[in-house]
Amino acid sequence: MYRLTEDRFEKAKPILERYRTALHNRGKFDARRLEKELRECWDTGYRQVKDIFKRLSKTTRYRYLAAYYMEHSGTGHVVTEFWPTLSKLYGIDYYQSPMRETKREAFWRKLRTK
Repeated sequence: MYRLTEDRFEKAKPILERYRTALHNRGKFDARRLEKELRECWDTGYRQVKDIFKRLSKTTRYRYLAAYYMEHSGTGHVVTEFWPTLSKLYGIDYYQSPMRETKREAFWRKLRTK
């Protein structure tokens, strides 16, 4: 797995903060554009960026940014590699749970109340 070293994090922090602000202010951002900017910042491929977002989902500050990216970086669907991470964020046992939408909505409601 690609590691988010302190140097890489510091280099990308302005990008992450800009998109985090957009998410909090507008409720959305261009996930593919974020990925592109991070790939250019770190001179790496998409696989490494996906690994970083799984890790960022465990942080308080970037949890919602990571979740939004995971939900919107695919071509019209959530890619299966993100299912376990999103399941944990939503508080469900597995991604195909019948409770997914209810739990997902509750997860995003928390962002709107902050």
